Amino acid sequence: MDTIQKHFKSIEKVPVNEIPPDDDGRDGDEMDRISDMPNEILCHILSFLPTKYAVATSILSTKWKNLICFIPNLRLHLDDSILLNQQTPSSTNLISFMNFVNRLLNVTLSDVPSINAFCLICQNLSDGLCISNWVSAAIRLNAKRIDLRVRHLKNANALFDSLYGCKIVSLNLFLYFVDHNLECRFNLPNLKILSIQFMKYKESNVLLEGCPMLEYLLVYNCYCYPGDILRICIPSLKVLKLVNDFYCLEGKIELEAPKLEELNYRGFLANRYLAKNLKCLQIAQLDLDQSISQYPFEFNEFASELIKVCSNVVKLFLSEKIIIMFQLLPHLLPRFPNLVTLAVKKMNSSGWQLLPSLLECAPNLKNLLIKDGFDMECFENFKDSLPESLSINLSQRGEKGFLLEICREPRTIEPDKIHWESCLIGTNKESISQ
Repeated sequence: MDTIQKHFKSIEKVPVNEIPPDDDGRDGDEMDRISDMPNEILCHILSFLPTKYAVATSILSTKWKNLICFIPNLRLHLDDSILLNQQTPSSTNLISFMNFVNRLLNVTLSDVPSINAFCLICQNLSDGLCISNWVSAAIRLNAKRIDLRVRHLKNANALFDSLYGCKIVSLNLFLYFVDHNLECRFNLPNLKILSIQFMKYKESNVLLEGCPMLEYLLVYNCYCYPGDILRICIPSLKVLKLVNDFYCLEGKIELEAPKLEELNYRGFLANRYLAKNLKCLQIAQLDLDQSISQYPFEFNEFASELIKVCSNVVKLFLSEKIIIMFQLLPHLLPRFPNLVTLAVKKMNSSGWQLLPSLLECAPNLKNLLIKDGFDMECFENFKDSLPESLSINLSQRGEKGFLLEICREPRTIEPDKIHWESCLIGTNKESISQ
């Protein structure tokens, strides 16, 4: 619940309704210098205010009236927990909030050709029918980006119906469903960016199937029943970020993304990974810093499945815990033929012990970045243990960590061997045998 509350918490603060004292003793009839500014500057100032307060400025003077309609790239941020009057009962404030949003979307902004973004945060309001009407209004205003965070959503099907077929390019959904039997349908043909948080695998799969042009996907703490599969099969996907909590332990993840370039995986390991057609994967970040004692199964085997998915990357980031898991593997590490840069979040004794195997499995590795835990004595001992054909030097040290450069000398053939092999050129087997 603390995590959910953190995501719902608004960063905006309610200004105190106090009139500042007059420092110089002059009366209130002096010139209003702010209102004398050009409309372009006033609109720029309003763009930094929460929507409620930006609209409330219309009562200051006739010049401020409906000035919000002329804000370029208008971003609406509506939060039912932001109260203009903190002394009013919560039920009255909720009704006031609903009336405010209805008038804003259907009257005040009715002639606005488009808005850049529509963000709705509902910690108290749960009616999906009401929310779906606001979403439909935002779509009529040609909103490009929609962000919906609803704590206890009822009538979720109505909300999904309002999104069906719209032309938005970015969508963030943080929905905690009250309904248990959802039959949602989803189709967003132009969507490029999607973030889904705290949703079941079943509903997540429906959403992903309806996004054929998706390029960026964040799946944050979605949960499942034992045996459920999260299917991420998107031909256009380029960036995937997976953050898994404890509730995904008995689930499976199926991944097929032929254009995927970057994979960022954090949290707990899933039960199984089924990955194919990841030929374009260039960057992978595996940050498994949860306590390994919390895994009720053979976690090292599942870590092995995950690392195989990343075997063709050019850049690889590993956390401390996944290095420990690799060290416990009963078989050799997979090869990393394209790996050039390896970053380690925290180097410990397990990391120094695993490093020779990593160097052997990654013949093209040139850069090793250690962000934390660098030990000069361990480094010197490791450096002395390397063969003559391999050297490692400390290149840079700074706030980002320690950068080590790895140099491999080209394999040379001894002179006697060169002469012997040159003698064999053009010689048949019979002459050799004689």
